Amino acid sequence: MRRLPEGWGGRLVGGVVLAALGWGAAVLLDFEPRPLPYVVWAVVVLTMCFLVVDSVDAPVATWQHGLPAPRDRVDEATSDLRVLTSHRQADQPSDALAHRLVALARGRDPALAAELERELAGQRRITPADIDRILTRIEDLRDPR
Repeated sequence: MRRLPEGWGGRLVGGVVLAALGWGAAVLLDFEPRPLPYVVWAVVVLTMCFLVVDSVDAPVATWQHGLPAPRDRVDEATSDLRVLTSHRQADQPSDALAHRLVALARGRDPALAAELERELAGQRRITPADIDRILTRIEDLRDPR
């Protein structure tokens, strides 16, 4: 048989004694108490009292003040990586990746950006091979060989 946690035996005995005293007072005052509703009422009231008593000993909640210390962002995914990942995982990908590639090309060469914009117009799913080819074209502008 399982034992009650420490301190619960006294609570149960005290609760039964209080409920019995309340029953006796109700009978003496001619309230004509009914047993089942009185037991339910006693359990609810004693449970609420025990919850209040238990919450008095709880530690006080405190707020943290100030901003958290800055962290190294090496492990965080960049927005470009999030766009690429969502493009690959989506059933119906948006044209966000195409816009991002065109914007990247526009920063290097506006003519290439216009060419890529025409090439990617209306194309929703861009294959990994096409992404690699476009990025290679953009990188080749920066590093002529």
